[in-house]
Parts: sequence; structure tokens; C-alpha cells
Amino acid sequence: MIVIVLAATFALVAYGYYWLDRHVLSTLPEDLSAYRDYRPPTACRVFAADGTQVDQFYVERRVWVPIAELDDTTWQAFITAEDRRFMQHPGVDVQGIVRALIVNALAGHDRQGASTLTQQLVKNLMVGKERSYERKLKEAILAYRLEQELSKTQILELYVNFIALGSGNYGVEAASQDYFGISARDLNAGQAAELAGLVPAPSRYSPRADPELAARRRELVLGGMVEEGFLTPEDAAAFIDAPVVIEREAAPVDSEAAAYVSTVRREVRRVLGSDIPFERGLQVTTPLDRKIQGVADQAVREALLSHQERQGRRGAIRRISPDAFEAFLRRGNGLHRGEGDVLQAPDEGACFEALVGPEADLGDLRAGDFGFGLVDEDREALVRDPEPEQKPKPLKKMIRAGDVLDVCRTENPTAVRLDPRPWSEGAAVVIENATGRVLALVGGWDVGLEGFVRATQARRQPGSSFKPYVYATALLGGHTQIDPVLDAPISLPGASGVWSPKNYTNDYAGLLPMRTALSRSLNTVAVRLILESGVPAVAETAHALGVASPLRQDPTLALGSSEITPMDQAVGYASIARMGVLAEPVYLDIVRDVNGDEVGRAGEPVVIDGKVVARLPGGDGQRVMPAGVAYEMADMLREVVKSGTARKAYDAKRDRAGKTGTTNDNVDAWFVGFTPRHTVAVWIGTDGTSTLGENETGGKTALPAWLSIAAALAEPEGERLSVPAESVLVLWDGRWIGLVRGEVPASVLPVARLGAEPLPDFPGSPK
Repeated sequence: MIVIVLAATFALVAYGYYWLDRHVLSTLPEDLSAYRDYRPPTACRVFAADGTQVDQFYVERRVWVPIAELDDTTWQAFITAEDRRFMQHPGVDVQGIVRALIVNALAGHDRQGASTLTQQLVKNLMVGKERSYERKLKEAILAYRLEQELSKTQILELYVNFIALGSGNYGVEAASQDYFGISARDLNAGQAAELAGLVPAPSRYSPRADPELAARRRELVLGGMVEEGFLTPEDAAAFIDAPVVIEREAAPVDSEAAAYVSTVRREVRRVLGSDIPFERGLQVTTPLDRKIQGVADQAVREALLSHQERQGRRGAIRRISPDAFEAFLRRGNGLHRGEGDVLQAPDEGACFEALVGPEADLGDLRAGDFGFGLVDEDREALVRDPEPEQKPKPLKKMIRAGDVLDVCRTENPTAVRLDPRPWSEGAAVVIENATGRVLALVGGWDVGLEGFVRATQARRQPGSSFKPYVYATALLGGHTQIDPVLDAPISLPGASGVWSPKNYTNDYAGLLPMRTALSRSLNTVAVRLILESGVPAVAETAHALGVASPLRQDPTLALGSSEITPMDQAVGYASIARMGVLAEPVYLDIVRDVNGDEVGRAGEPVVIDGKVVARLPGGDGQRVMPAGVAYEMADMLREVVKSGTARKAYDAKRDRAGKTGTTNDNVDAWFVGFTPRHTVAVWIGTDGTSTLGENETGGKTALPAWLSIAAALAEPEGERLSVPAESVLVLWDGRWIGLVRGEVPASVLPVARLGAEPLPDFPGSPK
């Protein structure tokens, strides 16, 4: 009998060991050394050039903080709340397990847990949260192994940076910033106790959900800290009656930089991937100049408001038939829905769509089940006429039954105003020529984080602002800027019949210098030049200079029929200003790791753990056009500013070059221009194909915003574009102009110092 019992016992033990080895031990990692330097997903932080943090984005909102930088009472609070024997046990607390078994047995249910702080960490890091004895066994084994690999301090540092603390916060730094508006480095014992008290059930114990329960949890932790000798009773008492969350204003959203930081987020993911920025808690310093960004935002806004003042405010956005009234009201476009999917009355300032009823009465607008009256002054507001050539008219004379208006509620619950936002949109880009650094970027009137950034994402027809690529291709083919070209009617067969491009003024100048043709933006000359050079060659020039958008392959390309982005134009013109060296847009100046150590710089590799993980855009750049040709092109664009369609930009004390652009029916208005140090592109239009209105040209609509931005840039008086060695200055028509050495026509000889160093181009030279 004894033999049978011993045999059975041996068999049971053997099977138990077999099961343990097969189902538990063999499934667990033996080497946990990687956790010595492990960092959980951490927020990627974004800084402006002045060091101001402008954004952080994350998979989990977490900011790493070394435990050595925390007050001792912070980690002591977590030990007190979760594992008072942390410093004594080897990862698994046998005494705690026995104590929990007794307490739970007496209570008849699970009342006390026995997981150590190390086991909690292992559960979240390695084994998951499945409720089973097998999982608990794995957790215990790995906790023991982790304690053999890491010191208590290292485990604590991981824990306080990893733990979930409610409201989307992970780790003490993110939670401290969110709840108290301070760094975890500045937490007092009461605040630390409040955070530690959240751990078992962050949502239930949240001070925002139940302040009284959160206060009781904090008091329990403070009491425990007294028992453990971490605090004196007097110290703990000082925090008992303090508010559980200090009331503070929400951190302001830097709306002026929203388009910029949205673009930076996309650039971080594109260059560094979707994992590394968060796994490593990277810190990104950008070229963002907050002063210039503010000026650019304001300049575009003022341009849009000025346009609205000239062309009228937004009137009806559409008109619906009477049989669609009921369905429209049920939808409640712009209204919020509450319980049971019931439409809610709009709050003050909320904007939504309202319907003009059968009586066409502006005092009886409907949205959902609610009625509103338009304020008197807005009934008289001049609104745009659907007919492009008509002048704006008072809204009360334009309104019809079934019209839908964009309105916003006033402080009066039954009164609304017309939505004040302009119906046109705008974008701007500011680039530093020497480096390609993007100093500012405007994405539209109101761009939210991760929203649609028109500066980089809106493809619009550039109109005549595309012509520099046509003229540059002609220069590459052997032309000079003073060669005669023909401005005369021209007709070409097209897909929908004969295409006969005309000049803006509908007249023709005959033979004239190519330089003058560009300054006057003559369409027939641009078409003749693209036919001579070939459409593919012009597209190749534009792409080489940095236009990334695809380009159509027909002669209409000469007049800007192919849609490109404001960023395309900024990069293309900056490459000309750089004397033919490609400008690569730089959003990422310096990348640092979670500890603040530099791991990458613009134009250089990003090196993490000795491995190159990416290359940051920037650096010296690739030559894509001979310097002499680029200077000649820049010189032609100077003439546009001095005597052409952009004369408003001329400043005798400052070197400026650029080109206006206006598309058919005045749908898009552009000005792209550069100085020796900066390139600025401005676009004004709509998100559709609506006309901006009569006479809304690039020079009238977009150029004023460019001037406001240019005035804020650091441009020393008298500074000129440098003349490359491949260029020579010749006196032509009473002014010095740049030509490529060796291609100077006999008509302008003799040339002083031909073949020697170029003549200096300076203020005071003959113009």
C-alpha cells in the first residue's frame, strides 16, 4: 500500500513538473536583461525653435521622468499604497499571499490582493490581464526573475513611469501635468498620495469622477505613509483637507501653430516611423519661429477678411426643395445629440445650419426642433451674389425659401448671427533659403490638430505663378532673358476643340524681350516657349526644382493648369533663390532621445543604440540647375517686382523677386516670392471651384499677405542675392542684368570685365 501511495505521489509530482515545464516554464523568457534599459511608449514632444513646447503626441500619454529626479515621498506613496514589503521580498511576497488568503477566507470573497508591485509591472509588461491561475503562476515566476535582473530602484522607476493613472495618463509625469499642472518633480506628499490612490481603479477613484472618494483614498495612503515612517503625523495632516485636484486653467491650444505641428507629426511618422518616436520618447526641435508664425497667420486672416469685405459675406450655402425640409430638420446639421439620439439646443457660440422657411422670413429660421431669428444687423449684411459679375447685395434681398444659412447662436438663446468665418480660404509657407527650414506654415482659417493643412495638402492650379519653370527651361535650352519673343494670338487643337489662350488684358505686344514678357505675364509667350522646349522638359524642370505633385503633360501646363501645393511653390522658388540647389523642406532640426541626448540633426542620420534608423531631411542639397541659369531666372523675377504684375512688392532698399498667379475665373490667387534669405508662398482661394470674384488677382488678393509676412522677416537693407561666378552683369536698357557667362549677345557688348570676377550687384547700380 505504501509503495502504491509513493508511486502515485511520484507520478503526480512528475506530471506536475511536466505540466509546469510544458505549459509555464517553457513559454516564459529566461533572459530579462532587455528590461534594464526598457522604456514604455512615451509621448513624442515637439518644440519650437525658441525651446517652447508646442505639442506632444503619443500612443499612450506618458512622459518619462528618472526616479532620481522625484521627491522620495512620490515613490514612497506608491510603495505604501501597493506593496509595503517591496524592499524586502524577492518579487513574490509569501507573507502577503498568506495574509490575503486568510482575509479573503474570513470575508467569503476576494477582499485583498497579494500581487507585489513587481508582479503588477510584469502583468502589464509581459503576461497580460487574463484572470487565471496559470497567468498568476507565470506572473510570479517572471516577477522573481525580474528582481534578479533589475535593482529595486530600476523596478520602481519602470513602475512609476508605466502605471495607468486615469484620464488617459500613464506614469506620474503625465498624470501630474494633467491633474495638477506641474511636473512630477514638484509633487508634494499629498499630491503623490492622491496619484498612488488611483492605481487599483483609476476611473472609479478619479478626483474628477468622485472627489470625495479620491480624498478618502488619499487619506488612506497618507495614513499608511505615517505607519511606514515616511511621514510624520503632522506632515500628513497638512494634506488631509487640501483639494484633491487644484483647479487650473486648461493649457491653451496654440491654434496658430496647429497646422505646423500637424505637419510635424506627419513628418515624424514619415521619417522616423510609427513606433520609434514613442518607444524612445523622442524630443523634436523644429524650425518653427513663433513670431513669424503669428504674423503669417494674421496676414492670411486679414487677406481673407479684406476679400470678404470686397466681395460680400457668405449667403445661402445651398437651397433645398420644400419636400426636403422635414428631412433636413431631422438631421440637425451641426447640432449635438443627447440621450436617445435627441437633438440638443445649441450652446452660446455654437455654429450650425439653419433653414429659411416657406415665408422666407429671417426672423423664423429653423434647426432641428428649434426656432431662431437672425440679428437685425446681419439681415442688412452684404452677401455675395451667386452670379460672379454681380455686386454684393443685402441678405434680406437675396434670401429665398429653402435657403440654408451657416449661423452661430448669440447670448440670446433664440437669436443667431451669420457665421463670421470667411468663405474663402488661404495658406502660406515661409522657408529659410540657406537651410530649407520651414519657419512658419498657415494651413487655413481654422485648422485643428491632424486636420487638413492646405499649405501642404491642397493641390490648386497655380496659374501664372508656374511660368518661372517654363522660362527657366527656355534658359536651359540656350535662351537669354533679353532674347526677343513673340506675343501674338495663337490657336492649338485641344481635346474639346481649338484652344486659343489669351492675355489677361486681351491685347498683344508683338516682339519683346523675354524678360519683359514674364514681368507682364503674357500667356501667349509662355505657350510658345513650352511648345519650343517641350512639355516633358518643363515638367522635368519643375520636378527638379522641388515640385512634388504630378504634372499634366499638355501645353496648358505653361499657364498653370496642373494642380500643385503652396509647399511645392515655396520649395521650387527657394531652389531658384539658392542658385539652383534643391531646397529640401526641413521640419525637424534636432532629435533627442528621452534623456535629452541628441541622436540626429537636419541633414544627418538619426542614430539610436548605434544603429542608423533614418536620415533627417536637409543639408547642403543637390544642384539641380546651373547657378548662372538660376541667377538669370531670379533676375527676371526681380523685374516682375520692379515693373510687372507685382509692383506693390517693390522696395528699392530690399532685393525682392517673385511672381503672381491668377487662374481662370479668378478661382485661385497666388504670390510666391523670395529675398536673399527667405521664400514665402501665399495662396488665396476656396476649397472648391468658386470664383473669388471680379478683379481678385494674385497681385490684389494674395500679395498683401506676402508683404505683411516679408516685413516681419529679418532682411537687412541693401542685402542682395549673391552673383555666382557663372554669371556676369551687363548694362542693358539702363540697368544691370544677369546673364550666363559665354552667352552674352553681341548686342550688349562691350561688357566691362567680361571673363573676370562678376561686377557687384549693389544698391546704387544703374537701374
